[in-house]
Amino acid sequence: MKKNGFTLIEFIAVIGIMGILALVVAPRITDTLVTAELSSFMRQLAADAQLVRQQAILRGATLNMQFHHFDPPPHQLRVYRDGVELKEYRRILPSSVRFQQTNVNFAFNYLGEPVAFGAPTPNKTITLVATNGKKKHLVLNIAGRIRISDEYPN
Repeated sequence: MKKNGFTLIEFIAVIGIMGILALVVAPRITDTLVTAELSSFMRQLAADAQLVRQQAILRGATLNMQFHHFDPPPHQLRVYRDGVELKEYRRILPSSVRFQQTNVNFAFNYLGEPVAFGAPTPNKTITLVATNGKKKHLVLNIAGRIRISDEYPN
């Protein structure tokens, strides 16, 4: 007699092994997705900062980027010119990402320099933290260069 198919015991063993593998792999997938979301938003933030810098030069005005910490989250990034919000630049952080600092704001003057209180400011760093503990840093130097770093700059 020819046997076609699997026995019930073989089927249960295969399902059990697949379940154990799923339990091992699922946390890593979640961690990878959160890290990807952090990296993606940080790239978006760097592009937005560069665009705001270019718009400040183009408009000959000072544009302010403000990071708002709302409780409960999500946190937001907003851009202002002369106290008026430019809504096209508003960004809402993903739920898995938050700002580490509570009062980091910066502005670009008409020369594209990061400024604080009307004077050029030294390096400024904005740190984003994901729910898995990973961090990314957006670094703005006095010359206006914007870069992303995995390590906190010295």
